[in-house]
Amino acid sequence: MSASTGQQEFTVSAIEPTIRQVNTTRIGKKKNPRSQAEKLDIYKKGKAFRNRMLKDRGSWSYDWRIPLQDLQKYHITNENGDAVSTAFADATRKVKVPHNLRADHINTPSTWTKSTFYTYVVQLTASSVDRLVARQIYSKTESHTVIVAELLARLFADPSLKYFVSVAAGNVALRFLFDNGRFARGQDLFGQLQELQKDSDPSTYNIMLGAAAEQQDLHTFTYILKMMVIYRVSPNTQTWLHLARAVREDDVRTIIINRMGERGMLADVAARKEAVAILMPQLVVKYLDSGNNAHELIEVLDNRYGSAWCSSSAAEPLIDEIGVRHSTEEAMIFLRKLCDRGYRPSQGMLLLLLRQCSWSNAHELAVQLLCHFRTEYRIKPSMQIYDLLFQRAWKSQLHNCCRVLWLHACIQGRTSFDMQRVVKRSLYVQRRTASSEQSRSSIWEETAGKIIIGHGRENNITRFRTLKSLWKPIGADRRLRDEFLRKVRSILDDDLTAVGRYSIREPLDEQLRKALRMDRRWASSRVLKEVPMDCKYSQLIDVQLTPSSNTKSTIDLYNGRIPPVDASTDSAGYCWMREEVRSRHCVCPEEIKREPDAIQDVDSCKQKVTAKAMTTQCI
Repeated sequence: MSASTGQQEFTVSAIEPTIRQVNTTRIGKKKNPRSQAEKLDIYKKGKAFRNRMLKDRGSWSYDWRIPLQDLQKYHITNENGDAVSTAFADATRKVKVPHNLRADHINTPSTWTKSTFYTYVVQLTASSVDRLVARQIYSKTESHTVIVAELLARLFADPSLKYFVSVAAGNVALRFLFDNGRFARGQDLFGQLQELQKDSDPSTYNIMLGAAAEQQDLHTFTYILKMMVIYRVSPNTQTWLHLARAVREDDVRTIIINRMGERGMLADVAARKEAVAILMPQLVVKYLDSGNNAHELIEVLDNRYGSAWCSSSAAEPLIDEIGVRHSTEEAMIFLRKLCDRGYRPSQGMLLLLLRQCSWSNAHELAVQLLCHFRTEYRIKPSMQIYDLLFQRAWKSQLHNCCRVLWLHACIQGRTSFDMQRVVKRSLYVQRRTASSEQSRSSIWEETAGKIIIGHGRENNITRFRTLKSLWKPIGADRRLRDEFLRKVRSILDDDLTAVGRYSIREPLDEQLRKALRMDRRWASSRVLKEVPMDCKYSQLIDVQLTPSSNTKSTIDLYNGRIPPVDASTDSAGYCWMREEVRSRHCVCPEEIKREPDAIQDVDSCKQKVTAKAMTTQCI
């Protein structure tokens, strides 16, 4: 300890003048924009400082005792036993966020104040664009995240707005940049906040410490913590929790959490839940490997942290380990016990249990889980859940289940990229040999995509007849190949843009239960290999779709336009686009221009949208 302490004092005294010199140089500069020479000079100084940091890598910067000693200097208990700094998280105000809109088209405030500046930053960072819409409003070289980062850089660098910059707005921008991997821009923004002489609070540093802790980069974590010490910013409880995440050793995490408990920092319920979530993966494995059961672990946690320790981050590793070691049924029993204690499952818990079912091909149990989470907790499947169920049904060669999952995902707007990829690959496959000479897997690869697409049975039969004429081998005839691809693309786009125009009254779990029974009968009666395609269409499950009251199409594929969305209004088109519509596919306007016949039946395509949606200007 003495050797490491001496090394620590030597290193701190070595880097402290350098840090102060760099920041004094930044603060001493004029407020006008820097010239290229000044930027180059600051870059060289920063690079030299980073090189000096790299030389120390592997010595003091990776010793977890050094940041722990720095934290212990600030968290001293008072006479009542309460910690001095127990602030856990900074609260943010609720702001209405626009979706499916270009970042540079978000309305700027008419009058700039600190409140409007903060609101505009929140709208920029929280805005999101679905992939289907992004392909229409952004070019191939543009990205929503990159444009938001550029707008934030211009906003904070504008000299006319420096009086409206607040610490809360800077924290929101820093959190966005670090969460999206824009570390260089995040460092530049932190330097700009220092130049504006904005006194940073612990939450500003905690954002950077959280990014380092997520990567378990103790070197960067120690450097940022040293900056807090130099600028006399007192760490809080969240800083301790970030340190527990930054270390890799389980024993060290336990030591840090125990030190927090000794100083009374776990009195806050949110901090206690997060501390248990950090320790839970190692505790579950330790107790189960020693021959104990999970119920004994619950009693230990109750005695140590109280009964209000359970959270989604703590419950998911526990349920996962029980399901892997025993069975999914036993994990469900234990989940009900946690729910009796006040825990409410999330979509992540449902995805975890469904993944365990997919490993053992327990399709019936997966349907029961969907029904249980829908009726008891009102949890709807997410895009990851649809993708997991669809991929498992596809590998198991279940026609009816794939059709039900595909239609539900299209109507809900939750078709993932992998779902679209496997369906398009099956649609593009053409018959090369006779059916009697084909294997079951080749027949499935050829027919599955053509069976599951379509909004209804009548549409399916019509599209089947359209595709049937193109199943004959086309050889090297490029014209026939292009005609086949255009028709397949048109049919697929019709499914993927059905969101907002139809609804399904029957729940997903009930339809999957029917589809699974039909697939079992198909497998026992050898329908897959021996029955012709037209007979399969007649025996396919009938998914009843109801046209919605709003018959407007989501995207005008032919014109490549989307209905305009005003960030300040809440129109009908704006409401449905906020319902977590994810990962849909459409034809790019550039692709349509290159292939004028990409959608041959233009009149039928135009019937899907109203005249207002077709005449709107492109955003």
